Amino acid sequence: MRMTNRNWLPAYCDPRSYLPKIQETATLFSRPPYLFRDFVGRALRFLKSARAKKMGFEYDPQNTLPCKWKCADECLFGVDLAIYANTGQYPFDKGSIGGRFQPGSLGAAVHHGRINVDFGGSHVGYVPGDSGGHFGQIWRPLEHELSTDCGALCHAISPFLAVYKDACSNIQVVKPRGVDEVLLSIPNEFVQPSWSSHHIKLLVDTENLTDGDVPFVPDRPHTHTPIGRTLFHLRREFLDQIPKEDARRFFSGKPTPIGRNLTYHYFNIYDSQTQLDKHGLPELKIEPYMKYIVSAKNSPAPLKAAIVNANLEYNRLTDAVRDAAYRNYAFASFTGVFIDMFDEKLGNYVNLFQPLGVTIKPARALHVIEILPEEIADIFSRVKPASPARRLAHVMGAESSNIVERFTFVPGRFRE
Repeated sequence: MRMTNRNWLPAYCDPRSYLPKIQETATLFSRPPYLFRDFVGRALRFLKSARAKKMGFEYDPQNTLPCKWKCADECLFGVDLAIYANTGQYPFDKGSIGGRFQPGSLGAAVHHGRINVDFGGSHVGYVPGDSGGHFGQIWRPLEHELSTDCGALCHAISPFLAVYKDACSNIQVVKPRGVDEVLLSIPNEFVQPSWSSHHIKLLVDTENLTDGDVPFVPDRPHTHTPIGRTLFHLRREFLDQIPKEDARRFFSGKPTPIGRNLTYHYFNIYDSQTQLDKHGLPELKIEPYMKYIVSAKNSPAPLKAAIVNANLEYNRLTDAVRDAAYRNYAFASFTGVFIDMFDEKLGNYVNLFQPLGVTIKPARALHVIEILPEEIADIFSRVKPASPARRLAHVMGAESSNIVERFTFVPGRFRE
C-alpha cells in the first residue's frame, strides 16, 4: 500500500482542490513598468478615445470622479498627487491598508460622481542594485533606514517564508557511495504536522517527491533512520527536472540541502491557526497561494505576494461593480502593482505602475469589458499622456523622474 501524508492537510490545501490561477510574473514583467504619473495621463487619453467609446464608455469630465484604492503607506502619496495633477480633482478613497479594495465604498462614490475612474492595486518597495535589485523594502528618510514595503503583505508572508527557507536548508538529498539509489532525508516536522510546535506547517508532498520510505536493513547503514528524520526514495523525475548542475551536487556522496529546488509541486504549507470562512477557506484570501509565493522562481516573495493580492482584489472590484445597484453608473478601473522607489535626487518617493488589467463597465450595463496587459501595452504605446490639469512640477515637486531607468528587474533575475 502506498503511504501518503496528504490526509493531514486542511481541505483547502488538498492538491486535488482546484485553485484559480494568478497571472505569471514572467508575462507581466516582460515589459518595463510605467511611471505612474505618465500612466494616468495615458489612461485619460484612452478613455477619451473612439476605442473606449466603442466599448460603451462615455467620458464626461464634469461627471467623472477619480478614485484610488491602495494601501495607506505614505510612500504611495505620489499616487494621490498624480491623480490630482492629471484630473484637477482630489481622488475618492476606496481602499485600505494592505492594498484592499472596499466594496462598501461604491455607494458613496457613485453619489459623488456618476462615472468612476479607479486606479488601484497592491504595492511593493524596490531598491535598485545589481542582479535586478531588491524587492520588499524602501528607504524611510525619517528613520534613516530601510523597512518593509508593503508592511502588511510582508507581515502576512514572513512566517511562511521563514518556514519554507528552513525546509530548503534542512531537507537533504544524498546518494550514498556504492549505492545506486538517491535518498531524501526529511525532518519529521515536514512529514507530519504534530512534530512541529510552529503554527505554520509545511508538509512535503510524499506522493510527488518520493517513491516511498526506505525500509530498514540491519547490514546496510544508509537505511538506518537518523534521529528526528524519515528516509525516503527520491523520485527520479525530480532529478530529471532540476538544473543539471544542481543534480550533480546531489551525487557528491554527502547530504546536500534541497534548496530552492523545493518548488510548489513538492510541498504544501498552511497556518494551523487560520480563521476559516463559511466555505472552509482562509479569511485571508492570499493564504492558499503561499506555497506559490514563497517558492516562486521568477520573482521574490514580496513581488509575487503583491501580484497575487492585486489579482484577488481585482476580482472583488469587478464583482462589486456588476451589482444591480450600480447598473446606471459607469466604471473604468485600472488595476496593477505599484512599485515604490525612493529618489535621492528628489528627496522623496516615486511610484511606478505595472498594469495587470483594465475593466470597463458602461452605464446601464451589468457586464464588464476586460483589457489584458498585452492589449494595454499596445494601446498605451500609441497614445501620449493627456495634458495634466495641474502642472506636474507644482503638484509633485518635479516635472518628471528618470528613476524608472534604475528599475532593472527581469523575471528570474533578482536579489533575495
